[in-house]
Amino acid sequence: MKRSYIVICAVALLLLALGIWLSQKVTLTEERLALGPSPEARSNTYLAMEYFLREQDITVRSSADLTRLPALEAEPHTLIILSQDAQFIEQQQSTLLNWVAQGGHLVLSAQHEAINNNSSSLLSELGIKKLLTADLESPSHSKNTQTTNATCARPDQPSQLTRLYLENEQSPAYLALDTLYHLHDSDNRAHAWANSQGATHLLQLSHGQGLITVLSDLNLWRHTNIHRYDHAWLLWYLSQDTQVTLFNLPAQQGLLSLLWHYYTIACVLLLALLLLGAWYAAPRFAPLSTATYNSRRRLVEHLQAGALFNLRYNGQRSLLITLQKDIKQRAQWRFPGFSRLAVAEQWQVLQQLSRQPISSISHSMRPPPSKKLSAQAFTQHVARLQQLRNAL
Repeated sequence: MKRSYIVICAVALLLLALGIWLSQKVTLTEERLALGPSPEARSNTYLAMEYFLREQDITVRSSADLTRLPALEAEPHTLIILSQDAQFIEQQQSTLLNWVAQGGHLVLSAQHEAINNNSSSLLSELGIKKLLTADLESPSHSKNTQTTNATCARPDQPSQLTRLYLENEQSPAYLALDTLYHLHDSDNRAHAWANSQGATHLLQLSHGQGLITVLSDLNLWRHTNIHRYDHAWLLWYLSQDTQVTLFNLPAQQGLLSLLWHYYTIACVLLLALLLLGAWYAAPRFAPLSTATYNSRRRLVEHLQAGALFNLRYNGQRSLLITLQKDIKQRAQWRFPGFSRLAVAEQWQVLQQLSRQPISSISHSMRPPPSKKLSAQAFTQHVARLQQLRNAL
């Protein structure tokens, strides 16, 4: 009993010493793995926009339907249209304008608008026309050209950025809007705008009791761009003291993607059945199997079947060369040193051994032609070779 107690204590001391040694050698490190954006962020590129507005204590909700616009009696409301479906926006044109006239604030982009569009559209009703910046004859199209040229840009800001000037502010807000297009206010209704060096990319105008803000694009509020420049500030500036509704049509999924999403197991089983069917219907590269009989075949039938198989898959030339090799082996057996003789001397030896004319031997032992012989010529050639082989 005393010995077992000593052994247990010794083992415990060893384990304790081992644990202390390992604790001194092991270093604990913390490593963070970047898993990338969440599935929700990958499906909604404006998710950071919602989170930012909620951090500013602004009520935000998403909607995929414009038939029921938010009521304006209780609290001011801002509707930001993120969808670029031109057909859908034009269908809701009158609904949107009536809602704005009652006091709403509509924010949308001109990405869905065609260049130099002369047909009826939401922007054309407001007197806004989308033009190419490169087609402008002079900077006179830009409303705030004199102010922009008179104000010196900050040296750390690129010259291509759009500048938004506000009253009682010494420096402008910088925005990375699409400078390829110019928003032309043909009716001079806009009371606020933002310009780059040669074009206008943001317009704000009154409509009834409400406001409409038009931007050249909304890429500045995607989750990859909202943290840059003054993009987040502009979003807060347009949404302050109001409730916000973000309208975006859900992405249209194809039939195959919908079937895979809702019926994955059925799709996998169907694919497996199709693969099995293709494997069953695929041609087999092997000799055709014939009907089997209970009675055993004779040796002649086996030889004939083997010869037909060789003729079908190896060709006439291979069979003729095999016969010629058999004749040379028999001649070597009867005349040692036959394989070292020249071709003409081999033919003379074959004449002596078989007592056949040299012309028949030379015709039979020549290399067979590469092209296919007729059935009669092939049969005659084989018969001559067999006759020569039997003579040996």
